[in-house]
Amino acid sequence: MTAVLENSQAIRAALESLQRLVEQLRESFVGGIHTPDEYQRASVLLDELTDGHPLNKYETQVLIELEEAIELYERESEQFAAINANLTSAVTPVQLLRDFMDVLGLTGSDLPEIGDRHVVSKVLSGTRPISHKMAYALAERFSTKPDVFLEKQERS
Repeated sequence: MTAVLENSQAIRAALESLQRLVEQLRESFVGGIHTPDEYQRASVLLDELTDGHPLNKYETQVLIELEEAIELYERESEQFAAINANLTSAVTPVQLLRDFMDVLGLTGSDLPEIGDRHVVSKVLSGTRPISHKMAYALAERFSTKPDVFLEKQERS
């Protein structure tokens, strides 16, 4: 019985220690990522959290917050401005939508944000342009900026 109690106390202490560590990691990036060094540290931590071992609820929350901070830094940092510009200019809005659909295994019926499957089919075939309303809905759905779904002359 004493061994069980000692084991239980050791497990509780380890969990409390892990929770404190996770909180320290969260606090490191709670204000966002602002420098290339912070980005590098966040990327290493992200790799460690996604190395295949099961995550507890604290690690999962840190992972979510860390992914959001990294995504925001990559989207808004000068460090990635040229890459983002090249990505935006190299792919048409329709091709980008097709790519999202392919990667996520979506069909026209899976995008009610922009209309029924017939509307989506017209958009994908190029017979109907992506409207501003559709672009904003797609941006919300895929966590990106609306202008990536608009033709260059429509961006403003």
